[in-house]
Formats: sequence, C-alpha cells, structure tokens
Amino acid sequence: MPLTLVEMGPDDFVRRRAQLVASYAEAITTARALTRAEAEAEAERDVAGRLPRGPATRGQLLRKALADGAEVGWIWLSLPGPALPDTAWISDVEVDPPFRSRGYAGAIITAVEAELVARRVPAIGLNVFGDNTTARRLYERLGFEVTAEQRSRPLAEVPAAEGIDLVPMTDYESRIEALFADYAQDLVQERGLWHGEAEARAARKLAELLPDGPQTDGMILRTVVARGVPVGWVWAGLPAPPRPGMGWLHNIEIDGPYRRRGYGRAAVTAVESELARRGVRTMGLNVHGVNTGARRLYDRLGYRLLAQQMAKHLAAR
Repeated sequence: MPLTLVEMGPDDFVRRRAQLVASYAEAITTARALTRAEAEAEAERDVAGRLPRGPATRGQLLRKALADGAEVGWIWLSLPGPALPDTAWISDVEVDPPFRSRGYAGAIITAVEAELVARRVPAIGLNVFGDNTTARRLYERLGFEVTAEQRSRPLAEVPAAEGIDLVPMTDYESRIEALFADYAQDLVQERGLWHGEAEARAARKLAELLPDGPQTDGMILRTVVARGVPVGWVWAGLPAPPRPGMGWLHNIEIDGPYRRRGYGRAAVTAVESELARRGVRTMGLNVHGVNTGARRLYDRLGYRLLAQQMAKHLAAR
C-alpha cells in the first residue's frame, strides 16, 4: 500500500507537540548560539505563536503519514502567506524511529508536493540545520536547491587584518539606499511581490534594523580603507535577539574596481577583530545560495554551516 497523508486531529497534535518543541530547541541551541533554557523557551514561544489552534490553525497543514495502516510519521506545512506569497514552507517533517531509513521521508514530501500542485502552489521551501547531513542529501535528491545559508565561526583566534582599516562611514546614506533597493528587488524576483509592496517592506526592514542610522545602538558600520583609498564597506551587529550569543555580519561589499585583491577576506577578519575586542565570542553571517564565490571564501575562513534554506519549483502534473 502506498504512503498516504491524512489530516492530523487535536489528540494527534497533543501527542506530537512536546517532541516538536524539544527537537526544535535542540536544533536552535547551536544555530542561534542559545543556552538550552533559552532555546527551550524560544521553541515553545514559536510553536505556540505559529500553531495557536494546533491543526485547526489557519494557513497551516498538519498531516499524519500512513503506510500499510501504520502511522510512520507526520509533516507540518505552512501555506503561502504575506512573507512568502508563492511558496509553501515545510516547517517540520518527522519519521518515527522504528520506520526510519525506509524512504518514508521522501515519500511524505512527495505526497505533500502533490497536494500543493492540486492547490496550485508554485513552489515549496524548507530550512535544514547544518549538522543534518542526511536530510540535506535527501532534499538534494528530491530536487531542492540552496537559496541561502547561515554560517558561523568562533572568534577565539583571529589573525590580524593585513592591508586594510575600518573607519567610520562617510557615505552611509548612498550605501544603505543602494543596499535596500537591492533587497526590494530580491523580494520581487524571489518572493513574487509587486514593486510597491517590496519597497514598503524594505523600508520597514531598514527602520527596524537601523532606526537611528549609523548611530543605532549595537550596530557597527564602517568604510573599508586600503592604503588610504575607500574600497568598500561593512555592516555588523553585536549579539541581540534572535541570536543573543552571536555577533552578525549583516553586509560586506567591496567595490567593483577593487575586487579579487583579498580585500573581502581582510575586511571579514577586521570585523572579527572588532567584535572579539568587544567580547563577542562567535560571528555569524548569511550568504545567498547562488553566491558560490562567497560560499567558497567562508569555507576557507572556517565558517561552518548553521542552517540552509532550500526551495523547489513545483511543475503542474
């Protein structure tokens, strides 16, 4: 008998909920540099906020997976919404221990893809944590492609940044305007938003992250200078929610004429040094999946994978 998905009932959700929270807490302990207690509290808040009515929560699909009459696992799927208007999101998929290594995880995802095609949803995405290599290989076999990665490395030993200095920014307005214009364009291309909504969302994001511009508390904005010449800029942040134990490199950009000279690598090292001087023990960053050059650079610099976002286009069948 092939695997089938059936709606999860309230009792099923109650039975599954504690393990869902525990698994999520375990995953984000490392990914967000949280203590175990912080991770457990965050996991509980997230599940309660996103599933306030359990399987009856609007926009959320919770399905049990049945094979030969036995319940072998389950999946939680978030339907497209304001944040991702054309993409459904696999929030969790689990195969119960007695049934693992039998191909059920792939079968569950394939079955939910068929349901999404019937609903005319054009794409599906997911998050996979960096240490879950088995899941990452599965998603690759199923046709998912990397859209973004989060990486980090400890700052216990930071070499000196050779040949560059970080100085206070003198061109903040033009740099930030260009950055958030690019962000709005990404929202149009990757998430299917119309231009007005994309620009409004980019403006809200800017106001949220930099309410006081370059003087925003906890933010570090610097011009990268090499031999007295400005060659780019960096934007980093001190630890703050949702990653209270980790500094974050929000953006690094070396201007076109100065690329391929090692300035990007040196700038990352300079940011690491500044964070380390401030007592920060770990730095994280985000890199787009298509930016293979940056991914190779961060590999060389010792940044390990924390989490990976993947997506797949769903062709009509």
